[in-house]
Amino acid sequence: MEKINKKAFTLIELLTVMVLLSILLGIAVPAYYIHIQRSQKGAYQSAEKALTTSAMDAMLDCVNNRGREFCKNKRLPQSDNEYIRITLGDLIKGTYMDPIHDPKDRSKYCSEQNSYAYILKNPEEEKGGYTYYACLVCGNYVSEDCDREELGDMVEIE
Repeated sequence: MEKINKKAFTLIELLTVMVLLSILLGIAVPAYYIHIQRSQKGAYQSAEKALTTSAMDAMLDCVNNRGREFCKNKRLPQSDNEYIRITLGDLIKGTYMDPIHDPKDRSKYCSEQNSYAYILKNPEEEKGGYTYYACLVCGNYVSEDCDREELGDMVEIE
């Protein structure tokens, strides 16, 4: 009679592998989740930067070319208590930027009416420098600059 040599894993070996895999997954999944959150936050911050850059381009265009349809009702603030708001929708219509995809859900876009850039005259600069802020609203994300206290005492110019 021929002896059959069966090789198999013991129950202890299988349990050891399962425990090690559980520990690795317990470490990897939260780290991956944190990485995804940081990536999304970076994407939101990039979108905010694009919004302020587009607003700068638009206002520079308006200073140099008042004949554009976009520029007809836009002017830079002249005093320290004024600011101007330019919505994302206005920048898209004026071809200064494309719609912004929501980084959390690429099938959706950031709000064109609730997302905006606002421009304040910088009182510390004698030559009339301006400060640009972005308020980006995408799904559940709302920029920190959407609720600035200094706007409470200021007048929005049309």
